[in-house]
Amino acid sequence: MGIVIEYLSNAYKVLLFKSKAFKCLLKEIEESEAKIFESKDDKFIKMHLHNAAYSRKIVLFYSIMGTCGISLYFISPLVSNALTPMGYNNETGLQKHYFIVSSWFPFDPDRYYLPAYLIQFLGCLIGYSYIVHCGAFYINILNFIRTRLQILQIVLINLSEYSQRYKFNYKLSEEQSYFVLLREIVQEHHKVISFVKRLNDIISFFTLLNFVISSFQLSLVAYQMFKLSVLLQITVFSYFITLSTQLFLTYQAAHMIMIESTNIASSIFVGDWDTYPLGTLRVLQMICMRAQKPLKMTIGPIAEVKITALFQIFKALYSYICIIMKM
Repeated sequence: MGIVIEYLSNAYKVLLFKSKAFKCLLKEIEESEAKIFESKDDKFIKMHLHNAAYSRKIVLFYSIMGTCGISLYFISPLVSNALTPMGYNNETGLQKHYFIVSSWFPFDPDRYYLPAYLIQFLGCLIGYSYIVHCGAFYINILNFIRTRLQILQIVLINLSEYSQRYKFNYKLSEEQSYFVLLREIVQEHHKVISFVKRLNDIISFFTLLNFVISSFQLSLVAYQMFKLSVLLQITVFSYFITLSTQLFLTYQAAHMIMIESTNIASSIFVGDWDTYPLGTLRVLQMICMRAQKPLKMTIGPIAEVKITALFQIFKALYSYICIIMKM
């Protein structure tokens, strides 16, 4: 039941990813990435490649966990058929079989078990692929936002160095070079803020839906682990680990956006801020004030997407398990 619910919610997520508004965000990501390489700045490129390598590791880990979790669901019906047959169908006299999920077929699934199982296997495999790829895709988007914020921090920490580049390249005075550089910083900061807001507007309702469904799924999994056979308990537990991993990676990526957005303020004071012109300090003060308000993804209108919100799910789950054990 938990897998079926997950497939239905992920179908809605796919529709969001195919929307026109989301495609505009992807185009902006493509343009931002192109600018990073076109800048030929070693610090920018190194930061981007470092985060890209981190994202690849996360995607690989996420894919392995998901594959292991779903594979047990594929295998467990076959093992159950061999170890614990369900009995015989009164009408056909054929042995009933276990399946991956409960479903209806326009034919007798016991008589034609192999075709019925293959249909379920292919359907669940396609659904699983969408879940893993959509989850990894969304995590990568969140990690790229983090990259953009970290690049802003690099510029603010080394503001004097980049100001000298502008002064040399564009034949500007020192005050003019600071002004032009700060204007670009403010514009980029505004773009990141706007990007996060638009992304959150698209995905916040799904995040709320996923929060509710995940809480229900984890409670259902906890209940099943106390009621099912040992083989199915192992299968359900693997799904529990997979779902928990998916939630942690997503919430952690969103949480890092909050942290990096506030780090912009502290990065100003890491550089040689005491040597900057007075006008530059005034602009930096405005940037610092805006950075005090962290960028955030939200769970609908009720909460922020961060690790502490995830802890609330597991806290409720722990209370539920305690109730079951007392029954």
